Amino acid sequence: MPDRRGLSVHAVRVHRPVRALLTVLFLVASVAIAAPAPAAPLPRAKGCKGLVALTFDDGPARGTTHRLLQILQKKRVPATFFMVGQRVAADPRAAREVERAGFLTANHSWDHRDMRTQSYREVRQSLRATRRAMKRAGLHPTDLMRPPYGALAPPARRAIRDAGYVPVMWSADSLDWKSGDADQIARRILGGLRPGKRNIVLQHDGVNRSPISVAAVSQVIRVAKRRGYCFTALDERGRPGFPTPTVTATAKDGTEGGEAVVTLRLDKPAGRDTAVVVEALSGTATVGADLPPLHLRVEIPAGRLKAKVRIPITADAVAEPTEHFTLRLRHPEGLRIVQETTQVAVLDVPPPTAPAAPATRTDLPGPPFLALGPKYS
Repeated sequence: MPDRRGLSVHAVRVHRPVRALLTVLFLVASVAIAAPAPAAPLPRAKGCKGLVALTFDDGPARGTTHRLLQILQKKRVPATFFMVGQRVAADPRAAREVERAGFLTANHSWDHRDMRTQSYREVRQSLRATRRAMKRAGLHPTDLMRPPYGALAPPARRAIRDAGYVPVMWSADSLDWKSGDADQIARRILGGLRPGKRNIVLQHDGVNRSPISVAAVSQVIRVAKRRGYCFTALDERGRPGFPTPTVTATAKDGTEGGEAVVTLRLDKPAGRDTAVVVEALSGTATVGADLPPLHLRVEIPAGRLKAKVRIPITADAVAEPTEHFTLRLRHPEGLRIVQETTQVAVLDVPPPTAPAAPATRTDLPGPPFLALGPKYS
C-alpha cells in the first residue's frame, strides 16, 4: 500500500499533491559535469527595452559590499562582482557573503596592477593566485575576468586566453571613483544606457568613494525599470544574461521502511533561481505501492548548488531481492540536464527472526555412593 505519511517540503513548489514525506534540503557544493544537452531557459521578462548588467569592481569591502548586497536583494536585481585576490584573501567571509546572497563572482587580478606593464607569466600568476584565493574562501567563481583599468596589451590578452578566461569590459561608466554625489553618479549611469542594447554598467564596491556609488544603486534600478530596462547578470561569454549550469542527480539507495535520498547538483552558480521537475517511474519497485507518486518541481535558489530530495520507501513483510525504480529529470528552468534518468535501488530488510528459545536444562542425579566394604591388604 502507498505510504500515507504527511508531506513536508521546504523551498520548493509542487505541481500536484504528493502523498509522502519529501524533504528538500539545500546545501552548497559543486561537481564535475559532462557535456550538456540543450534546455529551456527561464522565461524572459516581457517588454524589455534593453538589458542592463550591473557589475562591481575592486571588492570585497565588508561594510560597503554588505550594504550593496542588501540593496540588490531587496530590489531582486542580479549583479556580478569582479574581486581583487588580495582582498578576498584578507576577508574571505565578505567574499563568501556575495556568492551566498546569490550573486556571481569573477576575477579582477591579484593586486590591481595595470596588465599592460606585466609579462605573460605575471598575468597568469595574478589570475591563478586570485582564483586560488576565491576557491579557498569557498567561492565558485565564473570564468570571467576584468583587467584593472580595462587596460590590456598583447601578452596579457594571450595570458587571459590561455588561462581560459573571458575578458569583460563595460558600456556605461559611472566614474564613481573620480567624482560626483549619488545623484550625479546615477545620472551618468542612466545616461549611458542604450535601448535595444546589452548594457554593462561599471561601478566599484572597493574604493574610497564606493559608499557614495552604492547610494546611487537604488535610483539607477528604479529609473531604469521605469524606462523599461530589465536587469540581468553576465553569461558565460561575458554578455548580459545568465549562465546555464548543468544539473545532475545521484541517488543513495533506499531501504524498506526507510528512505532513498536523491541529490541534485549544479556544476556552477546560476546567478538566479533555477528549477527542475523530478519524477519517479516504476521499475521492479512500483510507484504507488513501494514508494509514493512523485512529480515535484524543485527550486534551487540563487547562491545554492545542491538540493536533496528524500523519498520514503514502504516496508512490507515479504522477503524479496533488491528492487529498482527510475528517477527522471524534466522541464529544466535555467539549467541543462546531462543525464535524464537515474536508477535508484530499494534494498529489502528481512523481517526480524524470533530469538531462539533457551536450551532446556536437565539436572542429572549425582553418581551413586556405595558403602565401602572391608579393606583388603
